Amino acid sequence: MAEIEYKGIKVGGSKMLLILPLIGTIIGGLWGGFELYNRYLMMEQKIDAYVAPDMSEFDKNLAILKEDYILMKEEIGIFKEMLGDVKSDVHDIKIEIKDDVGDLHDSMDKQDERNRANTDTVRGVINTFELRMDSKLDRIDKKIDELETQLDNKIQKALDNPLNNPVISK
Repeated sequence: MAEIEYKGIKVGGSKMLLILPLIGTIIGGLWGGFELYNRYLMMEQKIDAYVAPDMSEFDKNLAILKEDYILMKEEIGIFKEMLGDVKSDVHDIKIEIKDDVGDLHDSMDKQDERNRANTDTVRGVINTFELRMDSKLDRIDKKIDELETQLDNKIQKALDNPLNNPVISK
């Protein structure tokens, strides 16, 4: 086997197989440590250079939205109250209309009864008037007949009167 001698230290092949990976591991660990340290320094620079974004505009918009939400909530409350009032008014109006329709129906029934009674009354008045007129017409017809008879008698009497008829000589 091969041996390496350095300042009086002899290292044989079997020991060499143990030392080389050990040295590689140490060098790799140092290199990884330095790389980690370098990344740590770069991260520190980035953290130091970090400036928080300006959230004031976002905060303003959030405050405006909050105010709008509060106003909308108040308006919705007012709207709900108004809706409740309208609902109550509609209910009251519905009841009043129902009562008015009932009253109107009763009034119409009473008016129908009055109309029927008035119709009967008018028919009675018309019948009475027709009877009276028939009676008067009968009396007038009798008087006309009597006057005709009297007039015929007077005409006949006048015609029968010898003074009225001069004899015509030929």
